[in-house]
Amino acid sequence: APPPLRRACVAVGSNLGDRHSNVVRALKSLQSRGDVRVVRTSHLRETAPMYVTDQPPFLNGAVEVETYLGPRELLGRLKEAERECGRAKDGSSDGVKRYGPRLVDLDIVLYGTEGGD
Repeated sequence: APPPLRRACVAVGSNLGDRHSNVVRALKSLQSRGDVRVVRTSHLRETAPMYVTDQPPFLNGAVEVETYLGPRELLGRLKEAERECGRAKDGSSDGVKRYGPRLVDLDIVLYGTEGGD
C-alpha cells in the first residue's frame, strides 16, 4: 500500500534580492516534481533578523503542503529547492554562514497530520 498522504507546515523566508520573487520561485521549485503540493499560504510578513542582526530584514511566511514523502525525504526536497534557488549546499548564501543573509530558507515546522479536510 502507498504511504498515507500527509500534511506539513513549512516556514519560508528570504532577505536578499527580490525577496517576494525568491519565495515564489522556491515554492514553484518545491512543487516541480509533483511529490509536494502547496495547499495554503500565509501572508508574508517583514521581520527583523535574529542572532545576526547586521543584515537586511526578512520576508517570512508559512505554507501548508500535502505530500506522500516521509519527513526526511521532505527535508531533502526543501534543501533541493533552496539549492535550485541559489542557496549553497552548506546552507549559506554568498559565502555567509549560519544565521546570515539568504536568498531563500525553507524549514519544516510541523509534519505528520493526515491529509484531507
